[in-house]
Amino acid sequence: MTEPELGQRREGSRISLCLWLPTFELRLELVRSPGLDATSVALLAPGEGAGGGRVWQISERAAHSGVRPGMSVSRSISLCPSLTLLEPDPHHYDVAMEAILERLSGLSPVVQPVDRGLIHVGLDGLGRLYGSPPTQVNRVLHALLDTLPRPLVAAIRAGRAPGTFGARVASAAARSGSPVLVEEAELASFLAPRPISALPLPEEALDRLQRLGITTLGALGDIPEYDILRQFGPRGPEARSLARGERIDPVRSTHRPRPIRVSLDFPTPVGERDAVHRGLNRLLERGLGRPERLDRAIRGIRLGGHLEGGGSWTVEAKLREPSARRETLAYPLRSRIELTPPPRALDTLFVEFFDFGAPATQTLLFDRSEAGARARDGESLSAGEMSRSLREAVRELKLKLGYSPLYRVVEVDPWSRIPERRHALMAVEP
Repeated sequence: MTEPELGQRREGSRISLCLWLPTFELRLELVRSPGLDATSVALLAPGEGAGGGRVWQISERAAHSGVRPGMSVSRSISLCPSLTLLEPDPHHYDVAMEAILERLSGLSPVVQPVDRGLIHVGLDGLGRLYGSPPTQVNRVLHALLDTLPRPLVAAIRAGRAPGTFGARVASAAARSGSPVLVEEAELASFLAPRPISALPLPEEALDRLQRLGITTLGALGDIPEYDILRQFGPRGPEARSLARGERIDPVRSTHRPRPIRVSLDFPTPVGERDAVHRGLNRLLERGLGRPERLDRAIRGIRLGGHLEGGGSWTVEAKLREPSARRETLAYPLRSRIELTPPPRALDTLFVEFFDFGAPATQTLLFDRSEAGARARDGESLSAGEMSRSLREAVRELKLKLGYSPLYRVVEVDPWSRIPERRHALMAVEP
């Protein structure tokens, strides 16, 4: 094994299992309403009502009628008059995705979610637990039956290969119920006939490759690296190494802190913006006061609610600088409410803190409020006792290092002409 491979193994899992469930959100809606499975169905884009906007995901029957994702609602209905339009329920989708991630985390310590319905699972070192590669894949799929109905698990496309890119291409080539497993020695030959659209490149770069007659990953890999660099810049050689199976991007586990969620039930459905803003302020105060926040600042915040008559609505914001001030957290959410208001009145409003920064307040090591620290009358640390926080810090450092790395200055001969004799350093003991 080479040094780069060793480095990749330390950073994550070299072998990836990609689980992909196309139209994840629409499939969840059809599970809730099984009677619609035999009809033409389209899921509206989030934040758009049935009276306008565009469709987001469509069923096979709707596709046969000519309906396409991104098409306007009026155009879709003209092509398929029997089309059933469903409003999205983002909160329901997020809860289902979180349950899937929790179940997969019990099988592998390395789980990397990419999007709803698209997850990479690291398989390094699981052979001794679950057996051969096919057995590992079957074990993961069987575990998902605890959180998803059997028809959804059967529709998952699974691809196992070295690196996240190879596994993603393998999952795209797989069919429902027939996983694709690619060994490292076969990776280059497996990737060669795949379409160039599999590369993580901008649309303009893919269109340019198509115009140059490069339609497969193998054709891109045959081009000299210098020519690729000259035409496409630094991203060109990176794409070429992916196409040739030379670059293996490991699966990296994503840290998912446990979110803090507070909710507010309205006695009657609320649709006025002022009422929503007042509810937001109240929920932020309650969320910031929760003890499990542990004085952490908030970086990611989500506002949502359950709509009257069913469905949900959510908006979220990521702050550049984490904050624990109510107004700082409320401002971006108010802006998003104006841009994407709830389509109907709300029965319930909730706020969720899902990403955190450093603690907003820190206990000072030299806490002057504690008796016995640096006393208020000017007494030095050498003459008084240490504060509790400083004593705990010194104790932890000594346990970790084996000795106390902190010293206090003690006067020895303050009137000496030699500066080195005036003071001495003594180790601070807890």
